[in-house]
Amino acid sequence: MTLRVQILKDKFSQSLGLPFKELLPESVIRLAISELKIKYKKRLFDPLITLWAFLSQVLDTDKTCNNAVSKIIAPKSW
Repeated sequence: MTLRVQILKDKFSQSLGLPFKELLPESVIRLAISELKIKYKKRLFDPLITLWAFLSQVLDTDKTCNNAVSKIIAPKSW
């Protein structure tokens, strides 16, 4: 892994909330959902939150679902 990738990985794994919200904005995800004609109901774990949480979970050293959910409910996480 290159140093730049490792630095980003470390930054994201240590941040509270959902850090991918800034790198992968809601507008981009909504556009992709619209273009793909994906239908879903508005829930707490809608496609936006699910994607941001999953990406955070993959990069975190603690890959548990409990940790991913704690990032979702962290203050100011989204």
